[in-house]
Amino acid sequence: MNDTMFWSLIDASRDNARKLARRPGQDFADVQEQTLAALLKQLTPDEICDFDATFHQFHRKAYRWDLWGVAYWLRGGCSDDGFIDFRARLISLGEKVFERALRDPDSLAEVAGGPDVPYLASEGFQYVASRVYEEKTGEEMPLSLDVDGTPDEPAGEQFDFEDDERMRERFPRLLEKFPEMGD
Repeated sequence: MNDTMFWSLIDASRDNARKLARRPGQDFADVQEQTLAALLKQLTPDEICDFDATFHQFHRKAYRWDLWGVAYWLRGGCSDDGFIDFRARLISLGEKVFERALRDPDSLAEVAGGPDVPYLASEGFQYVASRVYEEKTGEEMPLSLDVDGTPDEPAGEQFDFEDDERMRERFPRLLEKFPEMGD
């Protein structure tokens, strides 16, 4: 699956989710998971595997200290699992937001806290393809070599996420919008 097809499925899942009514308190990400699942059900098992492998390529691409710093600030701390969920949610926002965040992590101040993104985390989005594959075939999705390739350490320079001054230097827009960690 090429990147264009992958991102078109992500964008279609967002567009479709926007058209659906949500129950009070229902997170947009939950609805988007449902719309993505509906789109993936239209694919062959091999195409679902390709989607999953492409997802994990982008997931690894976002395995960076600067993005972890954003996640840490927004959530008032961020474990390894929390950062997995953050990166999944970042991918769910579409190619433009994802690529812009890679170029400028501080740009996430523009989307964080919005109506479709009250939280920049989504436990579950990274499992949609494997769930659909299993429903469709009755078998677990084969583990792709692309899936199991997260480096031991995030890319970039590690820094102290709890150093308010350093965080304000790196992410001025984010800290202007969310002046206290965990806002």
